Amino acid sequence: MLVSRLFEDDESVAIRESFPALTAMTFLNAAGMTPLASPGRDAMVSLLDEISQSVYLKMDEWSDRAKQARKTAAGLIGASDKEIAFVRNTSDGVSLVASGLGLRSGDEVIINDLEFPSNVYPWLNLQRLGVVVKTVKNDDGRVTIDSIAKAITPRTKIVAISSVQYLSGHRTDLNALGALTSDKNVLFFVDAIQSLGAIPLNVKQSGIDFLSCGGFKWLCGPMGSGIFFCDEKRLEDLDLLRVGWNSVINGEDFSDIDMTFRDDARRFEEGSPNLAGIYGLHESIKLVTSLGVARNEAHIIALTDRLIEGLQTKDCQIFAPRKEGEKSGIVIFAPSGESKTDELSKRLADNKIMVIKRGKGIRVSPHFYNTASDIDRLLDFV
Repeated sequence: MLVSRLFEDDESVAIRESFPALTAMTFLNAAGMTPLASPGRDAMVSLLDEISQSVYLKMDEWSDRAKQARKTAAGLIGASDKEIAFVRNTSDGVSLVASGLGLRSGDEVIINDLEFPSNVYPWLNLQRLGVVVKTVKNDDGRVTIDSIAKAITPRTKIVAISSVQYLSGHRTDLNALGALTSDKNVLFFVDAIQSLGAIPLNVKQSGIDFLSCGGFKWLCGPMGSGIFFCDEKRLEDLDLLRVGWNSVINGEDFSDIDMTFRDDARRFEEGSPNLAGIYGLHESIKLVTSLGVARNEAHIIALTDRLIEGLQTKDCQIFAPRKEGEKSGIVIFAPSGESKTDELSKRLADNKIMVIKRGKGIRVSPHFYNTASDIDRLLDFV
């Protein structure tokens, strides 16, 4: 098995050195939470130092950095910076859509039975209004386009799905699903937290109307920060249930009360921003994208292929779909014998190999900072 030569040049070595945690452990749990990259950490610490010394005197400089961060986030997904809002986490963005669409009794929402709760509870909460939440069943860890197509009816208003499923690693064909929802005149929401930074994504190419992504997984940023995308043509489709001084066009003119909302996604940022989170997220995104997300993807897929090849020689069950177009950075496996999963999980933890139990087995999720030797070290303990 050939693994990409990602870590054989000086630039790549420097990237690995940007994650101090990697010196103390073999970290293979990007799908859970990545180590905070040192550029993000340093940016946050620097900002906090400035705030402690100058209070608000550098606010213009901080605002400019936030604008740069917005453009960087937009570039990551092929959007305009006017379509990006900073949010606290993935759930925040899901809730903006679920609560803002004004869905009524009899309207339908389509989700599936593999989704992380962040992309479930905001939709189930609408059942109190009589909204019908239809849950598509997975097929051996896959959520197929055909199964979603069969669930769509004239009452369907939106399809909500993860770009990669946390419980199986199945990768959604976003282009195909976007074409389907467009053809059926149905809105399309994507929870991108299990792919953004590891797999290229273009919201325009895929016909995505709304997207939400927390920053602390594959983007290597701090908790409490994330991005929300709302296509500019959908801005007026979302009612604003949270409104503050920053939602309106002249928000900084506190004496002029004018209920005219901003004409961009900043209308969803109702109050003072989490500047530290934005600073950290900005630097982390720049680091993650510095070698190119397509290059990250090739390396991650090569690592997971190497892992699966090794597991197959050890008589392990592999639950991750791995056909062409389905692969992601997530692999779930279990050793033969149900009781051995707990034993292996403990053995890996005792040897500072950071993975996590999920679903039917152990989930492994390497990122662009991992190497073939990390995979081989895990296999040595299986």
